[in-house]
Amino acid sequence: MNSDHLSDWLVYINSNRPNEGEFGLDRLKGIYNKIVTKSIAQKTILVGGTNGKGTTTEYLKNFLITAGYKVGSYTSPHLMKFNERIKINNEPVSDKKIVQSFKKIDDLKKDTRLTYFDYATLSCFDIFSKEDLDYAILEIGIGGKYDPVNLINADLSIVTNVELDHEKWLGSTVEEIGSQKAAIFKSGRISILGSKKMPQSVIKKAQQLSSSYYQLNEDFLIKRSDSYWSYSFKDKDLEVNEVPYGSLSTESASIAITAFELLTDKKIDFKLAIKNTYLRGRCDVIDNFVLDVSHNPASVRNLIYFLQQKFQGTKFNAIFAPMVDKDIASIVKEITHLISEWNICSIEDDRFDSMLSRRLTESLTDTKVNYVDSVYSAVERGYHSRTPHVVFGSFITVSEAYVALENIKFKEE
Repeated sequence: MNSDHLSDWLVYINSNRPNEGEFGLDRLKGIYNKIVTKSIAQKTILVGGTNGKGTTTEYLKNFLITAGYKVGSYTSPHLMKFNERIKINNEPVSDKKIVQSFKKIDDLKKDTRLTYFDYATLSCFDIFSKEDLDYAILEIGIGGKYDPVNLINADLSIVTNVELDHEKWLGSTVEEIGSQKAAIFKSGRISILGSKKMPQSVIKKAQQLSSSYYQLNEDFLIKRSDSYWSYSFKDKDLEVNEVPYGSLSTESASIAITAFELLTDKKIDFKLAIKNTYLRGRCDVIDNFVLDVSHNPASVRNLIYFLQQKFQGTKFNAIFAPMVDKDIASIVKEITHLISEWNICSIEDDRFDSMLSRRLTESLTDTKVNYVDSVYSAVERGYHSRTPHVVFGSFITVSEAYVALENIKFKEE
């Protein structure tokens, strides 16, 4: 593959998939060892868990940049452009750097077949190893044990929480899923557990491997009032009081504060840094729309909490296009009390099944259900109606809604 265009490479790496039985980290170690000949950063952080990985990464990245460090971040999936996945000090890397890295990986892989995510992750390692970074924050894609990000022997590993999701690959219980996610903990290194309801499989692994581990509501605490929340960290005698609620998770902010305090002695204004942290697709309010990438019952509960806090007593029209491998019935059940009208949209993705969504929403006899040919059509109609709308179900759904809103507004100018 010799193209200089990133778009060509993304088509190529998406079609080049291993066969059954060819997954696992051992097949990547040869390529990894040739790419990563020195540490990708002075210190590395892995961020795993079911929900809140991207938000935790965003907070920690911004805290460290505020403190004056050079920081690389790797997240997935992207919302609008592939380059969003690999950033240096909040700036997406160029097409040229990614293509150069893909070419290098393609030459090195020989007969090894790589996934889309393998290419993306190895490319991140290659790019970061040339940047003289102070910190690299790497988000786990799915699970942890067999995720290519887990090739890195991180200084600090975070598991935000463990909920049912990706059961086909990770297991059917939270204990099984937790075992997969806890595999990112490293011997003699620091671990953070971002939930007070952590499975025993995660707690035991942290106890066995970590030099020290810190758990939410055990070692660092969140206290909530109607208008503010506060944070305290026992070991550091640190308090951050009366932080206003925003669109992003307070748990994620508290995890990131704890990680920052364990990584550096520098001081920053956390309240200001939290206020200045923004992440597209996370309870993002634009005009009469709330856009959120929630796609499992636990993340939808976080969305519900935001909607009830920010728009008390309001009902919404839903623009919804979930993937077939998600627990759609539970998602619908969780949020249906806030929905006055469902718009079930079609999206062009192999993982979308319009008939399944139809069957699950047809049972909602008390709520109007529309079947719409595209997210764009639903957003366009919703924009002109000015009624409150919530867009959720997948990254693709929210991405298409952003494009629709930008185009509709452009036409009006």
